[in-house]
Formats: sequence, C-alpha cells, structure tokens
Amino acid sequence: MLQHLLPLGTRDEFGQWAQRKQQLITVIQAHFKQRGLAPIATPLLENEAVFDPYQKGNYQLYRLLGDAGQTLVLRPDLTLPIARFISATNVSLPCKFSYVGDIFRVSRQLSGSYNQVTQAGVELIGYDTIKAEFECLTIAQQLSQELIADDVEIELGDAQFAQRVVASLTGDGPTQAAILNALFNKRVPQYQALIAAYQDQAIYPFLQGWPRLFGRPDQVLAQLTVAPLPENVQPSLKRLRRVVTWMKTTMPNQAVSLDLSSQAPQKYYTGLTFRGYSQAGAGYLFSGGRYDQLLANFQAESEPAVGMGINVDLLTTLAAQPPVLGPQKLIYFNASQWPEAEAYLAKQANAMLSLASDLAGARAEAQRLGAQLIDLTGGVDDE
Repeated sequence: MLQHLLPLGTRDEFGQWAQRKQQLITVIQAHFKQRGLAPIATPLLENEAVFDPYQKGNYQLYRLLGDAGQTLVLRPDLTLPIARFISATNVSLPCKFSYVGDIFRVSRQLSGSYNQVTQAGVELIGYDTIKAEFECLTIAQQLSQELIADDVEIELGDAQFAQRVVASLTGDGPTQAAILNALFNKRVPQYQALIAAYQDQAIYPFLQGWPRLFGRPDQVLAQLTVAPLPENVQPSLKRLRRVVTWMKTTMPNQAVSLDLSSQAPQKYYTGLTFRGYSQAGAGYLFSGGRYDQLLANFQAESEPAVGMGINVDLLTTLAAQPPVLGPQKLIYFNASQWPEAEAYLAKQANAMLSLASDLAGARAEAQRLGAQLIDLTGGVDDE
C-alpha cells in the first residue's frame, strides 16, 4: 500500500482549498501585471552550485544525480534562480520581475512545516533608489488588505545592523558568530555570558537590552538615538527612519514594528528587510529586502536589487474571498510624491511607476518600454 502514501511534508490539493488558492494566484498575478512586472518562470531543477553559498542549516535540499554525474536539486528558493538567469542572459536592466512557483525544502522532522510550498514574489533588479523598497512594501500592503480580513503587521529590520555592531566588539569570527547565534535565537543567559567580556565598554548597557530591541518604531528609534553605536550602522538607521516616516504618510493605518535583534530572512540580504504576519496565522505571509551583492556570485559586476516572497499557502489559509484586480504609461515622480503617484496610478487602466533616480533615466526607461512618460515632477530630477 506504500504506493498510495505521500512523501512526508507534502499534500494533495483538491476542492475548495485548491480553488481558493488558484483564485488568489490569479489575483496576485493580475496585481503584478497591473504594476508592470514582467513574469518569469525558472525550472524546478537547478544545479546545486546555484545555492551553495546560501544553504541554511534549518533545512536540507532534495538532491538528484544528473545524467552527466552532476548534482541537481529541486529549487529551495526562487530569487537565486532569477539571479542566475540574469547573469546568463542579455536581459536589459533595470527590470521588474514577478513569479509564482513551488519551492522544495526538506524541513526538520516534527517541525510542522511542509516541504513543498507555493511562493509568489517580486524582484526589482537594477534599482538603487529607496523607491524600490517603497514599491515592494506597497505591493505587500495592498495585497494583504485585498486578500485577507485580518490585520497584517509589517516588521522592519536591517540585514547588516547586528553584524556591524558585533564586529565593533571583537574581530574574532567564532566569537562574533556565537554572540549573533545567541542573540537571534533569544538564548538570553548564553548571550549575557558572552557579552560580559565587554562590560567596561560604553556600549554595554545597549548590549544588555539588545535582545528586547523590537516593538513600536518610535520607541526603538529613541533607544538607538542615545546608544553609542558604531558609525557604520548610522546609514542603516537613517534608512529605517526614512521608511518609517514614509509608511506613516502613505499608509497611516498600517501596523509597523522594528526588530533589530533578529536574523535577516535570507543570508543574501544587505540592507533594509521587512516581513509581514497576521495574528491569525503562524509564520510570515511575506518577507523581503535589499540584496545589492547577490549577483556578484554569478558575474563580475553586481546589480542593486530588492525582492520579496509571498507565502501563497499561508495566504490561502487566511484569505477572504478575493476580488479581481485589473492591469501600463510610465509615471515618473520624486520619492516625496509617492501618494500623488499612487493616486494617479490607481486611476489608470494601463500604467506603472518608474523607479528611476532621475528624469533622464525615466525617459530612457520609457523609450525602452515603448511607453508614454508621465512626469509628475515638472521636469525636476529626484533628490
């Protein structure tokens, strides 16, 4: 009877569940299309080398032997295959990609996690302005409001903050790793024992309270303002303050928190990170961030990028009945004009936002796309 049993961590999808999931995927894809994102699909099978630098300890890969003796894997991630695709082609950048597909990870036994998960996502490649983060956050917030009845909280962080603070304490790699591991996993007694060696330093009071450095943005940022932090974390804090201010202006009813005591969602993130969760369901509905160095593993020169993955299975569990969105002009604007640009976009049947850093870049992008350029700045370049 074993032929009738499913492998551990998998499930069949049928009936109302499957129907609701397909409805959600249709709505998500329509939303991506309406914002001008180019769809991309990568194969289920990839060479293991694509994922080697970023393999995690909390799951294993499904490995297969190729006909030429090479090790192949079922993809455990969808961002890395897109990075591989960009490095292997002459695709014109910058470009906004979107995808929906399955990923495969052998989770720890008894973890309650499925080994096959459907993920939708956005990859904005070649954009170095903060408007790329803004667009990802806008997509996440709009889809959350559209698709589920429960409130979703967006948690902001920074991929390099913890590493830079710990590196300012000691140059010893194993000690750095031990402190970060204890901090990220909230092993407070172990963490307190490790930082005791730095109790004579001015930063020690901050270190003591660091495991609890999460919560309302104004409270967390107030603590960070008075802490004697290393100078190289200040750009991260400046960026966080800017994003918090922008979110208060553009989505004032959105619940937002800061967490600077947790690990980034993926190893390849280099800047701002964000995750969204609902009190009604376990796990993150979406997570993402900036990963400006990712392409450096595939080619000589890297590209700035921001990406986000959406857990379609968890979304299906929590979803209300989804209404259908509909779909491109190219709208150029300054970052301070985001509400105006969003309002204009909402009234158009066929438009997308330009994330170019200046008007010349927007004109070049419009020419490449064959789109009409709508300039909301009056001919003034972005700051």
